[in-house]
Amino acid sequence: MPVKAVTRVIEANNFITLPEVADYILGVYEYQEHMIPIVDLRRKLFGQYTKDADDNKVILCDWKGNSLGIFVENILGISYLEETNYEKELVKADLKRGYIDKFLKLDDKVVISIELTYLFDNRQESELLATVDQLNADKDNASDGTDPE
Repeated sequence: MPVKAVTRVIEANNFITLPEVADYILGVYEYQEHMIPIVDLRRKLFGQYTKDADDNKVILCDWKGNSLGIFVENILGISYLEETNYEKELVKADLKRGYIDKFLKLDDKVVISIELTYLFDNRQESELLATVDQLNADKDNASDGTDPE
């Protein structure tokens, strides 16, 4: 993911779990008086949960005017990555997905740069945004003493 999309990296593993959300949503995290959904990117893209370990981090990102937390196993660092032309081959083979921004080379490995704008389909995006809006409204109502019902 491009560095410009990242607002902060935090160490967090205690999330408020939510009922009836997609299995890749680990919960929400309260940060600077906002409820931020935490997404397990490995679960979302590959169907496997990220292993819970001491090195886990949450990358806070700007997403559609909101904050989104990406739960990752660890962060190796910030590196300059060489661009490749592999996307063209995926387009030809009709395998390119909207969330794949670019394929980049890191030493002898190829890594995927994620385009957060297209990470969720329309239904997933609507559900996630509605959940965040409701949680923040409930939090605001609780802080000013009004009943959300």
